[in-house]
Amino acid sequence: MVEANHSLAQTLIAAQARITTAAICLAQLKARAAVKDNLRKQGLKPAHFAAREITAWAQVYLDEHPELVADARPVIEAWTMEGRFGKRAQRALALALGVHKTTEL
Repeated sequence: MVEANHSLAQTLIAAQARITTAAICLAQLKARAAVKDNLRKQGLKPAHFAAREITAWAQVYLDEHPELVADARPVIEAWTMEGRFGKRAQRALALALGVHKTTEL
């Protein structure tokens, strides 16, 4: 019984870690898009810049706009509950959120 509870705790921690990682990734993608849009507004072409430069500017943008990560988290949770990341991730999140039954399970 103790092993089952330990395994459950590990599953919950892993589910939350995956959600956080995916939210940060989505926020970084949005930050890169914002940087590219800003370059276009200045009349510049993003293709003329190295990817590492855009990524560095996107990281600065993300540091200045931490709400991007907070806004991305519910999106990732919804995608996970829809099963876009697979059934194992869906079940782990459902367990972490205390949802007993999902439409895909």
